[in-house]
Amino acid sequence: MRKILFAATLIFSPLILSGCTTLQPPTQAEMASANYGELPVNYEEQIKNAMNTSLKDPYTAQYRFLKPFKGYAQDGEWAQSKGGVKYGWIMPFYLNAKNSYGGYIGEKRYVFIFSNGVLYDTTMNDMFNRVQPLTH
Repeated sequence: MRKILFAATLIFSPLILSGCTTLQPPTQAEMASANYGELPVNYEEQIKNAMNTSLKDPYTAQYRFLKPFKGYAQDGEWAQSKGGVKYGWIMPFYLNAKNSYGGYIGEKRYVFIFSNGVLYDTTMNDMFNRVQPLTH
């Protein structure tokens, strides 16, 4: 039985791994020519408004914003954009909010991007190291 499992593993592992391609990040030329737009003056307010829809008690939410920077966020290959790249202003922040029992849950990191005047939550891309600063 072990020999059969071992043989099956050897046969199917290349098939499984072939589906795991790596996305190519944008080139230096693409990053240099991209339009990053302007950082909105009220970006913190816009992010709070976006987050308020998913919080149990938005009035008690505690935000800690980090310094925004120009960069890009690349979607995964299974996303609708199939690895598409958004260029813009990256805004990382930490949020501590109350749960259903009224207790604070502790800070959680979120990452949003303003791209072409639209605010996107790119936290999942950040978790997979697909949010990067503009490099010169």
